[in-house]
Amino acid sequence: MEHVPQNSDTILMTVLLAGFRRSNDVMFYSDPKGVILDINEAFTTHYGFSRDEAIGKTPAILRSRHSTAELYQRMWRSILDPKKGYWRGELINRAKDGREIPLILTITAVRDDAGAILGYISNGVNLTDQKALEERVAHAEALATIGEMAAVVAHEIRNPLGSIVMAAQQLADEGLSRDDKDTVTRVLRTESKRLNETLTNFLTYARPRPLNRGQHDLNALLKEISEMAFVNKELAGDLRLSLALGHDLEPFPFDADQMRQVVWNMLLNAIQAMGARGTVTVRSGKGAGAAWFSIGDTGPGIPESIRTDLFKPFRTTKQKGTGLGLAIADSIVKAHGGRIDVETRLGHGTTFTVTLLRIED
Repeated sequence: MEHVPQNSDTILMTVLLAGFRRSNDVMFYSDPKGVILDINEAFTTHYGFSRDEAIGKTPAILRSRHSTAELYQRMWRSILDPKKGYWRGELINRAKDGREIPLILTITAVRDDAGAILGYISNGVNLTDQKALEERVAHAEALATIGEMAAVVAHEIRNPLGSIVMAAQQLADEGLSRDDKDTVTRVLRTESKRLNETLTNFLTYARPRPLNRGQHDLNALLKEISEMAFVNKELAGDLRLSLALGHDLEPFPFDADQMRQVVWNMLLNAIQAMGARGTVTVRSGKGAGAAWFSIGDTGPGIPESIRTDLFKPFRTTKQKGTGLGLAIADSIVKAHGGRIDVETRLGHGTTFTVTLLRIED
């Protein structure tokens, strides 16, 4: 039989079709209206839908309770944008039998030479095994943290509780002078407040609240907390405050109560790092899809030996403190999809920068 040579386009199409069919990634192709035209073998393996059950349907058969209308609006804005033409992100789909499948999903618009959309290709990487491993690691780390927490809790509660017990016993002494009673009463108030703050921090770290996002002005929040801290001369003394807030930073959705805690913790650390002299600088601004703020001090800087443990719970250089302030701040920022970066130089100061996803309506 005579061999008929194939042109390069035919070979390429054959290779692409074979790759589509046999890929380990979950793939399907749909028309411009989103109707599924073809699926690969991995689609059936992971989702449980046969070709006959999937073809002719829309991807809505995969939608889970976790997929919000807001998510799909952002997704389609990205896909239909001619300058971008795709969406990539993590979501949870639902299999035929009801199982929830976490994936990294990429959806790409396929266009002709004129720019008209011919259809969409979806490529998903199943994260089930990875998530299971992450949960096992997180569980092991949680058990270790619980043991460490128990020891710290016992220590941090025993000290103020002992002072409160002693003060209460002294108050029962009828021969106590007025001045001594005032001193003992002051100890009771101080140690009770310390005990309450300690328990509040532990509960906040152990049971973080779900986010309650609302449209808020980050600049207004930064200004309010900074000025409130520096009005308190007992706290800030003669330290100077410099505000450099970005005028182009519009309100955006975030949890104001929890972000207030982040700002306060970082501001308190900056003030306490400097002692009697120095300047705390609070800045803010926005970038591509993100908002940021930074709090910097002119203190001694952070020694290299403790930089890697800054956000770990129960790590502190303070004589009084549980070491949960930055750990809580880090947890809150990560829940917002953000991160905290640290720049520090010995003898020149430290700056913490918080970057948050700025979700547009």
